[in-house]
Amino acid sequence: MLRRIPILAAFAVALLLAACTAVRPEKMAANYSVHKIYGDYMVLQREKPIRISGHAAPGESVLVGIGGNSVFATAGDDGEWAAVLPAMEAGGPYLVSVTGAPGSEPVIFKDVLIGDVWLASGQSNMEMPVYSKGRHWSTLNGKEEAAQATYPNIRLYNATSKKYVSPGKVQHEVVGPGWQLCTPETAAPFSAVAFYFGRELNKDLNVPIGLISASWGGTAIEPWISYDAYKRAGRVRELMKIEGLGKTSAELEAKYKAEQEKARKKFSEWEKRFYSTYAKETAAAAGWKNPDLDDSSWTKVESTRNSFPEGIDGVAWYRRTVDIPAAWAGKELVLSLGAVDDCDETFFNGEKVGATGSDVESYWSVPRKYKVPGKLVKAGRNVIAVRVSDMFIDGGIQGADDELFLSPDGKQKISLAGDWKLKLEFAADLRKIGNRPDPLAYMNTNERHPSFPSTLYNSMIAPWTGYPLRGFLWYQGETNAGAPEDYLKLQQLLISDWRTLWNDPKLPFLFVQLSGYEKHTPDKPLPDDYWVDRKPGNPVWAPFREAQAATLRKVPYTGMAVCIDAGNHSDIHPANKQAVGYRLAKEAERISYGRDIVSAGPMFKSMTVRDGKAVISFTNVGAGLEAKGSRDGKLGCFAIAGKNGKFVWADAVIDGDTVVVSSPEVKEPAAVRYGWVSYAGNLNFYNKDGFPACPFRTDMPDYVK
Repeated sequence: MLRRIPILAAFAVALLLAACTAVRPEKMAANYSVHKIYGDYMVLQREKPIRISGHAAPGESVLVGIGGNSVFATAGDDGEWAAVLPAMEAGGPYLVSVTGAPGSEPVIFKDVLIGDVWLASGQSNMEMPVYSKGRHWSTLNGKEEAAQATYPNIRLYNATSKKYVSPGKVQHEVVGPGWQLCTPETAAPFSAVAFYFGRELNKDLNVPIGLISASWGGTAIEPWISYDAYKRAGRVRELMKIEGLGKTSAELEAKYKAEQEKARKKFSEWEKRFYSTYAKETAAAAGWKNPDLDDSSWTKVESTRNSFPEGIDGVAWYRRTVDIPAAWAGKELVLSLGAVDDCDETFFNGEKVGATGSDVESYWSVPRKYKVPGKLVKAGRNVIAVRVSDMFIDGGIQGADDELFLSPDGKQKISLAGDWKLKLEFAADLRKIGNRPDPLAYMNTNERHPSFPSTLYNSMIAPWTGYPLRGFLWYQGETNAGAPEDYLKLQQLLISDWRTLWNDPKLPFLFVQLSGYEKHTPDKPLPDDYWVDRKPGNPVWAPFREAQAATLRKVPYTGMAVCIDAGNHSDIHPANKQAVGYRLAKEAERISYGRDIVSAGPMFKSMTVRDGKAVISFTNVGAGLEAKGSRDGKLGCFAIAGKNGKFVWADAVIDGDTVVVSSPEVKEPAAVRYGWVSYAGNLNFYNKDGFPACPFRTDMPDYVK
C-alpha cells in the first residue's frame, strides 16, 4: 500500500534535487506508479545495487532516491521504468522517494531497512502458518510463538496465491497485503518455515531480514518454472501443454468464464435435486428450530467436530440450550460457530439469524459469525439450532472450541464448546440424485489448474525477479514424489532458471528434504509403534529423498535441511517447523555468510567391507557421530543385504568417524541402507552438533551419483 506523506515528501524531494547531479530529463511524468513489490517497511538487499521500478507513460521520467542517493529513470516503450541506485550497507530506517513533474504528488515509502532478503516458495509445508485455528495447520506451540513474534527488524511480505497462464507476457504486480512489520498479528498467518528461518538469522547476524512468502499448497514443481526455462531445456512435455493453449490471455479468460458458468449451472441443478428429492422429510423437520421442541430423544454429541453421521451426505440439525445472564438480556450478540461443512441455516430462539450457502466462495471453510438481534436475547434459557447440509464427505460444525461462543462485546464470552444434540433430517441417496459435481471444477481445468506449467511462476515469482535477494528457500516435493529421476532434473532446472532471472549464478538455494511420513490420517492417527515389525522395503519417498540429496552434489551453492526426524507418521504437515527453519538458517550461515560451522548431519561418503561387516564413512562428521538417546550405543533403521539383494535389519554401531553394519544373516555385505523408510521411530543417527544423518543407500542408481 502506498503511503503519501506531503510534508516529508516535499523535504525529501528538495534534498534529492539538491543532491542529484544528473541532467534533468526533458519530460517528467505527471502520472506514474511504483510496483506493488515495494512499500512502507520493506527491506532492500544490502551490498547490491538497489532497484526501484514502476510504470509511466513511455518517454517520461521520475526521480528516485534513498539515503542521499538519487537517479532519474525513464519509461521505455512498454511504459516500464527502473531506477538503479548504489549499493548500501545494512541499516536504516530510510525514506524512499519517487517524484515526477512539478505539481504531481510524490510517492514516499517510510521505515525502509537495508538488510538481507530471502524468497520462500513451495507447496503446503512452506505455506503452513506459524499459528492458525484450523485443525492440523499450526506449528508446534504456534500460538505462543506468534504471541512473542515482535521483531521490528524482520519484515514480511505474504504474497496471495494467484495463477497466470499466458507465456511470454511478464507480470509486474503481485497480490498481497504488502510489506509488514513482524508482529504477533502478521507472523501468525505467515510461512512458519520462513519465519523461524528469518528469526534465527536475525538473531545470529543482527541485520534486518526481509522475508517473501510465495507458496501454494498441493502444487507440483512444474508451475514454478518459467516458460523460457522450459524452452532452453527442450522440455517437450511442458512446452506442449503451454504452447498447446494457442490462445491470447483475453481468449483464455473468456474460456475460463464460460467454463465457470457451465460448472456453476451444473452444480446448481444438482443442489436443487439434493433438497427437492427430500421435501417431505424437510417439511417434517420444520419445527426443529423452535425453542420449545422436546429434543430429549436426539443424539448427544460431546463435540460438534467430526460429529456428522459418518459416510452420509444429507442434512442434520444441531441444537443447544444456553443460559444467558440477566445483564445480557436485550443486547445484540455475536454467535460464532467457526467453519461449517458445507452449508448452514442458523436459528436463535426459533428465528433465523444467519445462513451461508453454496453461493459463497469456499463456503465449506468460511467461519460463521452471525449477529443475534437484542430483541431475541432473554435472560435464562435460550436455544440455538443449526441446520447443516453436508454435500460431500465430512460435514458438520467444524469450529475449534475457542471459535464456538456467544459474546456481546468480543471480551465477555459464553463458550458453546461441548455437548450438543444432533438429529438427521435426511440422508441423500446418490443413486437418485447423482454424484455431486465438483463446484471447483472450473478451477481445475487445464490451464486453470495450479500445477499447470509456469502458471505460478508467471504470477507469484516473475514480479519479484527485479528485486535483489540474498537467496531462496524451497520446500516442495510431496506432489512429485512418485517421479524422483524427473524431479532431480526439474529441481536443477528451477534453480538454474531462478538464478538466471536474478542474474546471479551463485545465489544460494536452500531446500528441505521430505520429512518422515506414512499416511495422511491426522484425525485417526496410526499407532506410534506401527512401524516396529516392518520389514525393509522400498517406499516411494525414500528414492525421492535420495534425488533431493543428489542436488547437493550436482549444483553448487545449494543447501538442504534433513528433516526425516521432524516428521509425523500420520500428518503430511508436521508441526515441528522450528527445526526446519533452524536447519535452513545454519545452511544459509555456512553457504551465504561464510561461517565456519557444521550446518548439516552425516552424509554417506563410501563403503568398504571388512571381516564380513560393512564399514560406512561420512562427511559432515563434525564433533563426532552419535547414537542419539540410545542406551546401548546402537543405531536404528540400518539395513544390509548380500549379493542376492535381500535386505534385513542390521546391527549398526559407531566406530570413530565410521559406522560398522552387520547381520548374522548376511555373510558377504553388498549394500547398506539407512532411513530407507517412509517413517520410523528409531532414527537416532546424528552428529554431536545436533543434526540428523541424511537417509541413504550405498546401492544408489547412476542418475543420482
